[in-house]
Amino acid sequence: MAQESPKNSAAEIPVTSNGEVDDSREHGFNREEFGYNADTQKLLAKNGETLLGAINFFIASVNTLVNKTIEDTLMTVKQYESARIEYDAYRTDLEELNLGPRDTNTLPKIEQSQHLFQAHKEKYDKMRNDVSVKLKFLEENKVKVLHNQLVLFHNAIAAYFAGNQKQLEQTLKQFHIKLKTPGVDAPSWLEEQ
Repeated sequence: MAQESPKNSAAEIPVTSNGEVDDSREHGFNREEFGYNADTQKLLAKNGETLLGAINFFIASVNTLVNKTIEDTLMTVKQYESARIEYDAYRTDLEELNLGPRDTNTLPKIEQSQHLFQAHKEKYDKMRNDVSVKLKFLEENKVKVLHNQLVLFHNAIAAYFAGNQKQLEQTLKQFHIKLKTPGVDAPSWLEEQ
């Protein structure tokens, strides 16, 4: 909900501005005094769409961080916990068998338990390493992504409210954001090939 509120507010700016431009054209207010207002409204609509593109990019990047990167790390942590529980269970079984008598009946059980213990120990060690690597990458990625996105958000908002169209467009170029042209759908993956 918090992500949608700024997006929806910013989306209303170009819609309102475009509506006002259309109204002035419908009623024939093309006199000089209204010409400036119409041009201002067009610029406001264009800048509003540009700002909306920056906000959408910001929200999409933060969503990716939260819903993909962090979720993937949490899934790996859960798998690690499961591997630890299995490892502990097989370790306990092996310890109990080793404390008992060693005869022809128990030696195959001890050997089988040793193999199971070793397999689960390797799985546990691998998962522990995976968690360590993912947590390290998550920390680096989180800081980098959030920093870049906050810079984008700040620069876009500042340029928009300062009325600096060039700076707003430069901010989008800096972050490699391409705006969709209204009414034009993106080509399908077949058309791109």
